[in-house]
Amino acid sequence: MSSEHPQSTAPILQAWSAFLEQTSDAVVLLDAQGVIIGASTPARLMLNRGAEVRGVPFHAFVKCARDHPLADSYCLPNGRSARVRRTMLSDADQRPLGQLLLFTPVTPETPPAEERLDPRELQLREVTLTISSALDIDTILDRVVQLSVDLIGADAGALSLYDPERDCMWIEHEIGISGLVGSGPLLRDTGAVWEFLDGDKSVLLNDYINHPRAIPLLVERNVHAVAAVPIRTPHKLLGALGIYHLQPGRRFTRRDQHLLETVAHQTAVALENARLYQTALKEAERRALLYRASLEFGQALELDALYRAIHRAAARLMPCDTCVIGLFDAERQEVEYVYQVDAVGVWPPGRLPLQRGLLGFIIRTGVSLRITGCDPEIEQWFGAEPFGEGEQPTGSLLAVALCAGGQPIGALSVQAEASNAYTSADLDALEMLAATAVIAIQNARLFGRVQQLATLDPLTGVANRRHFLELAHCEMERAKRYHHPLSLLMIDVDHFKQFNDTYGHLVGDQALRAIAARLRDNLRENDVIGRFGGEEFLVLLPETGLEQALHVAERLRAAIGAQPVPTDEGEVSVSVSIGVASCECAGQPLLVEQLLKRADDALYVAKRRGRNQIQVAPLH
Repeated sequence: MSSEHPQSTAPILQAWSAFLEQTSDAVVLLDAQGVIIGASTPARLMLNRGAEVRGVPFHAFVKCARDHPLADSYCLPNGRSARVRRTMLSDADQRPLGQLLLFTPVTPETPPAEERLDPRELQLREVTLTISSALDIDTILDRVVQLSVDLIGADAGALSLYDPERDCMWIEHEIGISGLVGSGPLLRDTGAVWEFLDGDKSVLLNDYINHPRAIPLLVERNVHAVAAVPIRTPHKLLGALGIYHLQPGRRFTRRDQHLLETVAHQTAVALENARLYQTALKEAERRALLYRASLEFGQALELDALYRAIHRAAARLMPCDTCVIGLFDAERQEVEYVYQVDAVGVWPPGRLPLQRGLLGFIIRTGVSLRITGCDPEIEQWFGAEPFGEGEQPTGSLLAVALCAGGQPIGALSVQAEASNAYTSADLDALEMLAATAVIAIQNARLFGRVQQLATLDPLTGVANRRHFLELAHCEMERAKRYHHPLSLLMIDVDHFKQFNDTYGHLVGDQALRAIAARLRDNLRENDVIGRFGGEEFLVLLPETGLEQALHVAERLRAAIGAQPVPTDEGEVSVSVSIGVASCECAGQPLLVEQLLKRADDALYVAKRRGRNQIQVAPLH
């Protein structure tokens, strides 16, 4: 066997372990390749090999050719003979998962056990094995009802599943009768079904129509007799199985009741097997999705891309009509809602005080929330607030903290419009996703800070000289390609050396920061600001001709000089001189360096003529 074999057979072995422990038959479990992966106690005794049969190909064990039919008689290694009946196991898509082999010992003087069984006993064995051969819950339930009706010789049947959260029964499958499925929940104390469910006993009602707690829906469909049994494990109720006679005078017997109890017991085992198998598959799928998410997170070095990757990963794991990510600003004691997306679209980022909002509650308390039925009273409890007008309603939500080193750095929430959309397993998965996301968020923040150090001037926060020139070359190429105008402003703070000599360099730094802020406040988002060196700034104006550039330059000069700059030494007045150069990018366009030279020449003229003014370089 390859090293991957135990992993590939783990879900099916886990699902069938309960059955192999409980069955009194000699049953061997094979995987899809015919290798023995499990055996019941009677089977191990019959095979006389103990646990060592695991991992052995069955054909090799019984020493026959690989193509020898499994449903046959065999001479076992201990010299005994056995008849083998095979049942194929498959998933919901009918893909083969393995095989169940039922061994019945035979001797020359003793006829096979099947020939000595009562026909209904033999049919019961076939029924229970058939029920047990499925690992899809819907398939099991459908088989149970059909085979039970056939086994007892009833006219109809139905199977209900118990909903522990709502304490009610839901009819899920019906045979020979219509209108029961989808008729709504059977609430506690509604119908005779609860009498035997609460008492954990089966029931025969051969005069059902006259029973004081007969369900009207069954009476309307001419149900005259009912045999019903609970389906349960030792620890919990799973549902109920009922079969019906629709013709007056037909009755169920105690023998029918006992057969139905046997079917119900085997159904409970089969359901648990199926649920274990599906849980194992789902957990394996979740682990794969979380691993895939970790790879995607590692590739997302920008925060916006990372937020989208977190949203995609959450949506693959669970219902996700809305995804919200908030980061904690410890200095301002606020939650910055950096990512808010629902069916309406992307909502703009926003901030709330830590004492308000769902994510603020999560960050303050560090708890994880799973709410399956949201209403205004519950939302008021933790202070949830809408994104804005038109936000989609929330029926269920999960919310978890994003913690690094035991300290909250933010919170993550996924929400669904439907109620009861999330399980505790979903909350566990979101917590694991959040743990992975935290590392990625910290890495992206670190990468962003490194990028800022590499591209921004640390004093003023505008582009440094190298980064400005890179952006300027890109804009020049775009202007050339589309024949758009481009303008450049070179700005110099007047008498800045005297300013520093008078007030000191720290106050001078404060003035430069204030000037950079006023530039940002009076420019478009796509305009580029850079610090060229010392007290000089550059402003690149894409798609802006000379006349427009002059208007912008005058607006900036006025905004900077209109009000004094607040500093530690009080308010001080500053003014700037500006040189303007434009390139219409028609004919032979300028290079960035040429445009800089022309703006610098114009600035020199402005300073020579008295400062606090604008001068224009001749249009190229």
